Amino acid sequence: MKENRGLRTVVCGSRFGQFYLEALKLLPQQFEVAGLLAKGSERSKKCAQRYGINLYTEVDQLPDNIDFACVVLRSGVMGGDGTQLSLKLLARGIHVMQEQPVHHKDLAVCLRTARQNGVHFLTGDLYVHLPAVRRFIACARVMLEQQAALYIDAACATQVSFPMMHILLEALPAIRPWRISNVIKDEGPFQVLTGTIGRIPITLRAHNEVDPADADNHLHLLHRLTIGVEGGSLSLTDTHGPVIWQPRLHVPVQDDIPGGLSTATPVHLLENSAYILGTAVPISYKEILMEQWPRAIGRDLTAMRGMIQGNAVMDTRAQQELLCSRQWQELTNALGYPVLRTSRGHQPLAVNILKEAAAKIAEDSEEYSGQVSRPKTGSAVFACTEYAEDEVQGIDAGQVKACVERLDEAALSSMLFALQAQGTLTVTGREYSEAEILSAPKVAPRHQPLILRWLQILAERGYLTKHGRDFLCTDLITLARVHQCWELVKEAWNGKLGSQRIIDYLIANAEQLPQLISDKQQAALILFPEGRMDVANSLYRDTVMARYLNKSAAEAVIRIAAGKQASSNASPEDSLRILEIGAGTGATTDAVVHRLKTAVSERLKPDYLFTDISNFFLAQARERFKDCPWMRFQIVDIDKNLIEQGVKPASTDIVIAAGMLNNARDTDKTVQGLMQSLVPGGWMLITEPTREFLEMIISQAFMMTRPEDDRKNTKTTFMSVKQWLAVFHQAGGQEVAALPDEGHPLAPLGQKLFVVRKGV
Repeated sequence: MKENRGLRTVVCGSRFGQFYLEALKLLPQQFEVAGLLAKGSERSKKCAQRYGINLYTEVDQLPDNIDFACVVLRSGVMGGDGTQLSLKLLARGIHVMQEQPVHHKDLAVCLRTARQNGVHFLTGDLYVHLPAVRRFIACARVMLEQQAALYIDAACATQVSFPMMHILLEALPAIRPWRISNVIKDEGPFQVLTGTIGRIPITLRAHNEVDPADADNHLHLLHRLTIGVEGGSLSLTDTHGPVIWQPRLHVPVQDDIPGGLSTATPVHLLENSAYILGTAVPISYKEILMEQWPRAIGRDLTAMRGMIQGNAVMDTRAQQELLCSRQWQELTNALGYPVLRTSRGHQPLAVNILKEAAAKIAEDSEEYSGQVSRPKTGSAVFACTEYAEDEVQGIDAGQVKACVERLDEAALSSMLFALQAQGTLTVTGREYSEAEILSAPKVAPRHQPLILRWLQILAERGYLTKHGRDFLCTDLITLARVHQCWELVKEAWNGKLGSQRIIDYLIANAEQLPQLISDKQQAALILFPEGRMDVANSLYRDTVMARYLNKSAAEAVIRIAAGKQASSNASPEDSLRILEIGAGTGATTDAVVHRLKTAVSERLKPDYLFTDISNFFLAQARERFKDCPWMRFQIVDIDKNLIEQGVKPASTDIVIAAGMLNNARDTDKTVQGLMQSLVPGGWMLITEPTREFLEMIISQAFMMTRPEDDRKNTKTTFMSVKQWLAVFHQAGGQEVAALPDEGHPLAPLGQKLFVVRKGV
C-alpha cells in the first residue's frame, strides 16, 4: 500500500457503524469507504444506499483489496459476534479497529493474530477523544504535576464503564494498583463501589440497569468524574462537558473576618468559587451525534492509520489497552450482571418549566453571582443595548455557538499544521522540547511568547500532550483537514455573522502563518493590504457583534448626553467632552458621531478628541470628519502617561476605548490614567474580547504588545470579564455593567461593552 493513498475501508455493523461512516466521510484523503458488512437488514440496505457503497453480508464476499475494517459490533464479552469477526478479518491480512469494550483475553488473542498476519489491531473508543474529555485529561495532567490527587469521585453507566477506565488511564499518572474494597448493591438505580486506583481513593457510582427492549439507552448518565487535590477539585460534569475547576474554600483564621476582608483580602478569596475551563457554550444532542462523535471517531481512525504507516508505537498502545481491559473486567465482575429494568420509554422534560422556576429567583442570583457589579442608580445608560437589539433579528443562537466552535477548531488545526509543516511535532509519540519547537520554524524572538501560548492552548485542547516543558504530538494535521475546517467555518458564518471578507482575511493569515512566525511577513500588511482599509473596515464594522457593540456605545453616549442636558446645572456654554483612545479605523467613532449630529441640541455641544498612536489613522479621520468642527485629533500613546501627553485630569465626560486596551502593555495603569481624565461621575465605554479568541491569536496577536499586567500571570492573550471588573474597580469605577449578559444570543462570541461610571 502506498502511503499517500487512502486506506480502502469496510465498516462492519449498520447501527453504531453509521457514526464510523460519518467519521470516514470527514477524512476522504486518508480513507476510501469500500463497503458495509452487515446482516442485510432493511436498515443495512438503507445505510449502504445513503453512503453509496456496496453491502456485503459475509466476510468471504469482501474484495481482496480491503486494507482496513471497523468492527462496530458487540464483542464476545457483550454477547455479540464482533470478536470472532475481527479474528476472521485479521486472518485475511486486514487491519482491524474494534469498538470497545473487548475482554482482555479476547484482546490478547486479537493482538497475537494481528502480529501473526502482519497487520494491526486497535480498540476504538470515541469517548476519550471528545472535546470536553480531552480538555479534562489535559487539565488533570497539569494539575497532578503540581499537586497529588487526594480522591476520585466518579459515576457512569456500566454500558460505558470501559471508557471510564480509559479516561482514568489517560488522566492519572497510573491506574495500578487497582483494588476494590466494597460494593453496595440494591439501593436504588446506582451501585456504589469503593477502593483505590493508582493508590488514590476512589468512589464510583455505577448505574447498572438495562432495559431489555432498548439496551443502548435507559442511561441516567454517561460519565461524571471529579479529581480532588489540596487546591480544589477538577470536574468533568458530563462526557460532553463542561469541565469545571472549583478552588477549595479556606476561611481566614482571624477574629474579625468581615473587618479583615474589607481591608486586606487574601488573594485566594478574590478567586471565583468555580471556573468553567474552555468553552462554556452548551450544544444540542443533535450536534453531539452529528458532529462531535464522528470527529472523535476520526481521531481514532487517524491514529490507526498512523500505526499502519509505521508512525506510532504499537506495543505501548497494546499494553495500555490490555491494562485498561483487565481492570474494566475486574470492575464489571465486582458489580455483577445489570438489573433488567423495563422503562416507560423516552420522556423528555421541557426545560422552560425549569427556566421559569429559576427566573423567580433571578434577583438573588444577580446579587450574589459575583460576575458583574450591578448598577445601583437605575441609569438608562446601563440599558443602552436596547437600541442595538434589532441587529440580532434572524440570528440563531445555535449558529453562533457552532461558528465559535468551528472557528476554534480551524484556528487550532492551522496552528498545529503551521508548526508541523515547518518540520516540528511531526512524529506522534515523540516528545519535543520548547527549544526544538521554536527553532524548526525559525520563530522570531518577538513572537516566541505567542508561539509558547499556542503550545499551551494546543495542549489544553488535546492536540498536544504536555510533560513538564516538553510536548508530545498526538495528532498529525493535513492540509486537506485544515481546508475542511475552514469550509465548515464558512458554512456556519454564512454571511449572517459578518462579511465573507473577514473569513477570507482569517484564512489568509492561516495560510501565511509560517511567514508570520518567522517575521518574513507582517500581520499589518495582511490587515491593511497595500494600505487599503477594506479588510479592517469589515472586521471592525461589518460583523453582527461589531454593529451591536458600536450601536450600543453610541446609544450610551446619547443617553449620557441626555442626562447632562437634563441636569439642573446645565448651561448653554456646557459641552459634552469625549475622549476616544486608540480610535484606529474609526468604526465606533462613526456610530457615535452619526448619533451626535442628530441627537445633541445646541444647548450641549460636543467636544470630541479623536486619538491614536498612528498618523495614518489621524489623517484618515481628519478627512472623514471634516464636516465636524467640534472634533479634534491628537497622537496619544496609551503606554505613556496621559497627563504628560496633554490629557488634563478631570477634563472629560466620556472615555471611549473600542477593542484596543488589550494591546496596552499594562492595562491597570492605562485604565487608571483614563479614570483620572474623567470628571467625578464621568463614564467609560470600553469594548473588549473576554475570551481567548483563537482566530485572533493566529492573526492580530502578531501585532500586539507583550502584556505586563494580569495576563502575564494567567498566560492569556485577552482578559476575562472578572479580570476586567477587577481592573475597573481598582481604578475607581463605582458602577460597572458588562453587556450583553450571558443569556444573549451573541454571548458565545465573547465580546463585551463595559459601561463604567466613576465615583462622584
